Formats: sequence, structure tokens, C-alpha cells
Amino acid sequence: MEFLNDIKLCTGCGACANICPHDAVIMQEDEKGFLKPFVDTTRCTECGLCKKVCPLLNFQSDNFESPQAFAFINQNNEVRMRSSSGGVFPAFAKYIIEKGGAVFGAVYDSSLKVCHDAAYDLKDIEKMQGSKYVQSDTKYTFRAVKNALTTGKPVLYTGSPCQIAGLKSYLGKEWENLLTIDLICHGVSSRRVFEMYKKEILKKIKDNGRLTGLNMRDKNFGWGYGFFVTITTTNASYHLHKTEDDFQQLYLHNLSINDSCLQCKFNKIPRTADITMGDFWGVEDYDSSLNDKKGISAVLLNSAKGQKYFKELISTDQIYSEEVPAEVIIRNNITIISSSIPHPRREEFFKDVVASKKRLSQLCEKYLKLRPNILKRIFRKLPPKLQRIIKRVLLK
Repeated sequence: MEFLNDIKLCTGCGACANICPHDAVIMQEDEKGFLKPFVDTTRCTECGLCKKVCPLLNFQSDNFESPQAFAFINQNNEVRMRSSSGGVFPAFAKYIIEKGGAVFGAVYDSSLKVCHDAAYDLKDIEKMQGSKYVQSDTKYTFRAVKNALTTGKPVLYTGSPCQIAGLKSYLGKEWENLLTIDLICHGVSSRRVFEMYKKEILKKIKDNGRLTGLNMRDKNFGWGYGFFVTITTTNASYHLHKTEDDFQQLYLHNLSINDSCLQCKFNKIPRTADITMGDFWGVEDYDSSLNDKKGISAVLLNSAKGQKYFKELISTDQIYSEEVPAEVIIRNNITIISSSIPHPRREEFFKDVVASKKRLSQLCEKYLKLRPNILKRIFRKLPPKLQRIIKRVLLK
């Protein structure tokens, strides 16, 4: 097997694997645990399709330079509480499925690995809700999308901006019956680091059962910066504040995220998808009456198609939306227009991961030393608004 391209910034979107007519391109994890394309030289005919479809090499977005921005709340409280923020995705998923369509999004499979899957029924939408924070294997979902589109079915595809760019590069043209939604993306964590976390978390919580579920943003304790992680086993459920969770700390401090996320070509305007969704951070400074601590989404409408679908959706009686200035959304979600900033010791961290000589808890202790108590005392004396700004800069 040979690496397809000598491109350090490959996002692992999977467009090349989907386009190859001989299935010669295979997505495999590199030593850091990120999916990259490798070529089976016994199958490859050197047709060049894989390079032609690579969004890093060829993709340009024709979306709006000035997207509309909205605050969004799904007023079905049960659905909203299962979502990380305001419930944008399940609202659009329901809309598409009720029209006889197909929805594609990231799920945990039976081994709690993150991958993209298809849903054709409302009962299958729930597994796509919630933040995963791990690089998702898109598998051959791009091919499945094309098959569905050619039959006339409406299709919704959600993913990171680079995955949407990969899908559009693969399709080669715009389809009116395809709606794409990308995420306000901080970056994706290493699959290898995630596997380490899953093996170690049971020891940390002192449970001898089997890990059955992970909720990386449990809102039962409220929506906001100080979120909890819920770990479910065959015995019980456990709740860890994000500061106690090794995986979250490594991710939020940009130690475990992909090289491509640190020089992202797709975190910019114009965006790759028809619609962008994420948390409406800073809503309390814009309009505190909108924040009921149950989650509120920020939505960007990036294309005429996105505007059309959004207008149709909000005509239902279970959606609250309010147009807001786009700069308010961007100010508190800076990765809409820029890459995450690398941790200065990230390369050293991954050398330790590859060597497999330390547990994640030891790596956290080594690379994320607690701030001196004096800094904590100073922080607590700052005005609440300034505290929130500092948290956004350090923890987002």
C-alpha cells in the first residue's frame, strides 16, 4: 500500500475512495490515528480521478460572501435536549424524511467508532444527534448519496466543512434535491486517541462493565461552556465535567486534532455547505432573553438553496428563529473564518501517543498542567463578561 498524495493536510474526507472505479483507494488510519487514503497498487490503473476529485486541490465554493445569520430553537423540547445546541439538525432531518428522502450523518457504530451512515426513518435520526468530536469515516456514503439523488429523492448530508467539500467534489455538480449542512468546526480528534480514551475511561470511573454509550455534551446539567460528558456502561451512567474528562481536555486544547484542522482550507466564508450550524455562543451578551440554558443554535444561510429550505422549515409551528447580525455569530465562533490554533507541544504529544508508553491521564498531566492558583484567583475577580470572553478564547 502506498500513500495517495504527499499532502500532510489531507482531511480524510473520502472523496478519492468513493470516486475510484477499481476500489484501489482505501481509507486507513495513519500512525497518529487520522484517516488518510492509501493506494492498492495492484488495482490502480493511474486514471487520475482520485487527484481530480480531491477538494484540497480543486474545490472552490460559489456560496454567499455575506450569509444571513439566525438564532434557532427547536421547540420540541425532547428533541432539543438530545441535541448539542438548539436542535437544527433533527428539524431538517425530519423535514427531509417526511418527504421520502434520505439523511446522512455521523453515528457511533456497534463498536463506538465514529462513521457516517444513512437514515430513511425518523427513528434512526436520534443516533446522528449530538457532538462526536472524532474524525468520522464517511465510508462509501458519497456513492449512496449519488444513487439516492439520481432517483429523485431529497437528500440531507451533514458533516464537517471538508467532508461537504469532498462530497461536492465527488458529485461534480449541484443537485437541487441535495441539502448540505456543515458544522462550525473546531477540528476533529484522532481516532487513535479516542480508542485509548475508550479503553481507559472504564478504569477511571471504576466500572467493570462494557462501554455502551458516550454523550460528549450532556445538557441535562445545562447548556453552556461548562458542559458534562456522560459515560454509559452495562452497569450505570457516569457524569464528568469537561475539565475532568481527558479526551475533552486534549481536544479543546488542540493537542489531539488533525494537522489539516490547524491549516484548514474550508473554515472560511464562503462556506462549503448550503447551511452552517453550531452553538450560538455569546447569546447572553446579545439577548439574554433567548438563553433558557437548554441550548440555542446559530445558523448561517450560505446559498439560495439554503435560504429556500430554511424558509420552508420555519413555516412549521415547532421552530423559533430570529435573524441576527452575522458578525455576532462569527465573533463568538471564530473558526467559521479561521483555523484552530495548534498547541505548542502538539507534535511532542503525538510522539508519545505513537510510542504508546503513557495513558491519556498521564499525557494530560504532562501537557496540560493546571494553571497556578494565583491565576485562578485573579480570574475569579474579573467581571463576568470578561470571564466569558477569556473562556471562549481558551476553551473553544
